[in-house]
Amino acid sequence: MVKRPSIGDEELRDLVDGPDQLRPPAPEWCDTLTNWRASVDRVLDPPDLADCAPLGTEVSPDDPRFVFHGSMRPVETPAIKTARLVVKRQLYANAKRTSGRLGVIIQGPSGTGKTSLMRYVGRDLEVRLNNRYGRNDDRIPVVALSVPDKGRGGTRNWSGAFARFLGLEGSLGSDPTDSICYVMRHCHTQLVLIDGIHRLQHGADVKQTFAYLEHISDETGATFVYCGRNSRAIVDPYLRDSETPRDKNEDPWGDHPVLMTSRLGYDQEGKDRFRRIVNEFDKDLRLYHHHAGDLTGLSPVLHVRSKGYLRALSQLICQAAQHAMLSGEERISEELLDTLTVGRVINI
Repeated sequence: MVKRPSIGDEELRDLVDGPDQLRPPAPEWCDTLTNWRASVDRVLDPPDLADCAPLGTEVSPDDPRFVFHGSMRPVETPAIKTARLVVKRQLYANAKRTSGRLGVIIQGPSGTGKTSLMRYVGRDLEVRLNNRYGRNDDRIPVVALSVPDKGRGGTRNWSGAFARFLGLEGSLGSDPTDSICYVMRHCHTQLVLIDGIHRLQHGADVKQTFAYLEHISDETGATFVYCGRNSRAIVDPYLRDSETPRDKNEDPWGDHPVLMTSRLGYDQEGKDRFRRIVNEFDKDLRLYHHHAGDLTGLSPVLHVRSKGYLRALSQLICQAAQHAMLSGEERISEELLDTLTVGRVINI
């Protein structure tokens, strides 16, 4: 069998991201420490129109303005402000504890911004530390993972997932857990983000997973944030406690704070919150014929089309902005929104 050549993250980045490499836009993966740091360091500010190709110039798919409008930057919603405060308080409370730490749970339906919320919180922590103490490559304040797939025997290789993120894969034998804990402890890891927690199956899968993650937390002092649909029913330690009897009418839930995401409803509070979010997108649009408030005025239309889901809202605004650039309209109108296929059935 041919052995796959070993190549480090830095060499790989030089290979694919060198100055002479032309490539189409690609997602921003955060699956390794190198990629996570690149994400943290990336400037998310919208481009200045004065620095962009002039009006009337043909727009290409790799035009910086076009690429920016493909996803835009996360808007600071009330949910983000709340999540940042909750996680910050938990980090403060856990900072000096060698045991008895609490994690944070993020749960909600698909399309309500759970993963974006979790990554924003992690990025916010790292940026604050860099601003306060200066950039230090020996500090790894955040580890960001997704639940790994099941391997042989139906178990998940959590040690491999941690080792891969930290760049320790392949150099520490079959079980690098001790080295993982050493690196995280001495590099002052404060926060571990676990996405896709809903992939875990009740029973042995959950039991084995949390036996490992709790060991990592105990040995490193890190605070864990768990994210996924119905994640509270999977993560909550009280539900996994089979030794303590419960009173008949006792609340079954434990002590982990839970951040519950949801779509924004059509009551007045939901409409007001939705409008504020659209207004934040409005501020970031960089279209030549856009005037402040144009997109905000379309909030009722966007609310109905997106059904209050942030994923759908983001897709509608980003696709509309890109279509406006390609068509030369350079502004988002209700007529343009009506041409988009998001949530629509197309008979072909």
